[in-house]
Amino acid sequence: MFYMLIDDDQYPEVWYNSKIDHFRSIDCPVFPGHARAKRNDSNLSIEIKRKKMGDFVSTVYSDWLITDKTAELFKKLKLTGYKLRNVNISNKIVPFELWEFIVVGKAKIHSDSGVKELYHCEHCDLFVRGTSCDSKGVIIDESTWDGSDFFSIEEKDTCVLVTEKVKKIFDIHKLTGILLVPCTEYYLDDIFDSNNNEWSKEQWKEFYESP
Repeated sequence: MFYMLIDDDQYPEVWYNSKIDHFRSIDCPVFPGHARAKRNDSNLSIEIKRKKMGDFVSTVYSDWLITDKTAELFKKLKLTGYKLRNVNISNKIVPFELWEFIVVGKAKIHSDSGVKELYHCEHCDLFVRGTSCDSKGVIIDESTWDGSDFFSIEEKDTCVLVTEKVKKIFDIHKLTGILLVPCTEYYLDDIFDSNNNEWSKEQWKEFYESP
């Protein structure tokens, strides 16, 4: 059994420091309409608006941060599938450090989940995916899972999943700021666009490549 890591909305999200540019532009050399922004690889600089904070902290852009205490626990238990990066708190109002929790473990979604590729641009690597009408939740193709305790799915790398082992650790240590939902019960439309029509790939191609 795998579980999806979900933000517990009783804890406020933290904001990016508006004085720092955290994004880079991706410009398609062929289709200007594919232009989009993506988080760069620099360390996060954040602003905390409220002191209430869990062991896990979400930013407004769905990055995961963890406290010193949580980082030490994961290190002690030798959990796998993540790396940590320093976070700068621009308005230091909490008596501890935060670390960006970057998931590096990988897996893919099984075809039985009902996720379908609608369009892929070979020039800028834009992917568009949707869900079919018979979607059954997030089913992991375990043949593609690298065995990590924390991992993301290739089709949507902001989705973080954990193993049964990690769930037990979260329960025992009463870690806060997150909810764990069985991935097969997670609503796919919260991850991908719902699209139940009968358009062919050629029609989607025309849609995304028309002037």
